[in-house]
Amino acid sequence: MADLTPNDVVLIPWRSLDPPVVQMIQVGDPKLPPAAAVSGAIQIKFPDIYALATVTVRGTPGADVGLWRFGFIQLGFINTDWAHYRNPDPADGSVFVARDRPPALDQQLCRDSVAKTGITGALQRFPYVGPIIFYDPETPINDWWNRRITGFLPLGTKIPVGGKLIFTVLFSDSPAPHWWGLNKVNNKAMRVNQLYSLQYSRAFATMFAFQKGPGKPIEVLKSFQWNVRWRAHFGTQAVQNVQLPARPGDVMDMNISHVVNGTPNDARFKFRVLDTMLPICNAQIPKSVKNQVIRESKTHEDWKVTH
Repeated sequence: MADLTPNDVVLIPWRSLDPPVVQMIQVGDPKLPPAAAVSGAIQIKFPDIYALATVTVRGTPGADVGLWRFGFIQLGFINTDWAHYRNPDPADGSVFVARDRPPALDQQLCRDSVAKTGITGALQRFPYVGPIIFYDPETPINDWWNRRITGFLPLGTKIPVGGKLIFTVLFSDSPAPHWWGLNKVNNKAMRVNQLYSLQYSRAFATMFAFQKGPGKPIEVLKSFQWNVRWRAHFGTQAVQNVQLPARPGDVMDMNISHVVNGTPNDARFKFRVLDTMLPICNAQIPKSVKNQVIRESKTHEDWKVTH
């Protein structure tokens, strides 16, 4: 007989030491995304986040643990993503564009995963069948040190002499929002409005879980939450867009919570960790860009945004 409890898992999250990087790509730059050829683009790359789970499966020597699965589950539960365009002259109007509300985004809660869908995804997850649950594709655990995977123990794996099977599973994520244009045509004012301010924030719950073989219950053993936040203001200098010095309310940071046993006690998602009907976070991005909410005015508007 073998088992795994929260006390048998050491989970350590951390972030890279790299600072957030903001890149303003002006019109004419060959690095511009094709769709931003006329507007230019602004992009931000936050520090990478990591988590390492050191796992000790305990049991009777010779106990069968073949096809046990171990990995990370991640849900996104906060998504703020909007931009405000205006020029110094109120007569040029203003534009508000949002990707974080209907019809751009139908719901905030989503499952974050890089596993593929369709037939390719089904083969990728074999011998586990069914919808995507974990963050990474399934890969056999053949060593004590494992890269970023959802790992499963090969068929026939036994608890060794000594009663312990020890290995690691790594998690990482690289948060970076879709680029924003440096300007936006205001069809009501018949002007081109320059980027004035934007806000982006994401919050995630990241959980280490395991399963004693296909068809068995998935159990969350440990978890933590983390977020990224960016609020900034912009102007133009010498006909180029620039980020202005921070003003009250502007922020750029990344925060990681402490680790807890089990699922985070948050009513927004604690009962939906295994909900296979949740949309995949990355699959929401193209739709949110295509169907972004646009509001235009012939004068300066607050758009219910605190400046």
